[in-house]
Amino acid sequence: MSSNSYDYVKDAFAAPLGDFIASIGEGVGEAQAALDEGSLRQTLEIYNSDPDKGSETLKMLREVGYQPTFYTIPKTTAKAKISLSISQQSTGNSLQSTRAFRPKMYATPVNASNTNKYNLGLNATAEIEFDIVPVPPSEAQIIRFLPNIIEKEDENGNMIQRTFGEIKTLLTEYGLGYDFGENVDAETITDASTFDSQLPAFDANKPSMIRADDVITLDVDA
Repeated sequence: MSSNSYDYVKDAFAAPLGDFIASIGEGVGEAQAALDEGSLRQTLEIYNSDPDKGSETLKMLREVGYQPTFYTIPKTTAKAKISLSISQQSTGNSLQSTRAFRPKMYATPVNASNTNKYNLGLNATAEIEFDIVPVPPSEAQIIRFLPNIIEKEDENGNMIQRTFGEIKTLLTEYGLGYDFGENVDAETITDASTFDSQLPAFDANKPSMIRADDVITLDVDA
């Protein structure tokens, strides 16, 4: 009964070892997505709400540029007791006289329930341990709020135009590129030049998102 029981539980529960590990990784990913969703929901509540409505707290958070904290699962260590088996899969065509066989490893979870029920011996099991660690996004994947590129606030609270030199410094800090609109003569631009508009356009009431390496188009009124 032991051999037949072992074959049964292996066939019923076995999965390729890679799929077994991937399923654990997917569970961690779903947990991380739930954390991200909560933080994103707070961000949207602050910045997508009507600026003329809502609580004074939300208005104050918008004014100071508050961004909710995004929590990260820094590391997950998985440890499992499994039964390993190897199966060979044919990689050749049925019309060919010879076939190549590629071995594939399968894992069956072992716990007290199926050990007792199917009489699995401990000598048939192995133990695996692995870490799941998040990889920081590349610079191009980082999402930020689009800043006001062409204007800034002076010490008196008035909005004044940035010079092209200031604009280039700001774009470098955000990892953004720039281009000139159809009304700009690139040959006449100096570090003291100013611009009248940017694309994507800046709207303090409805902030938009950008990624590093995005290009901002600078233009002047015709």
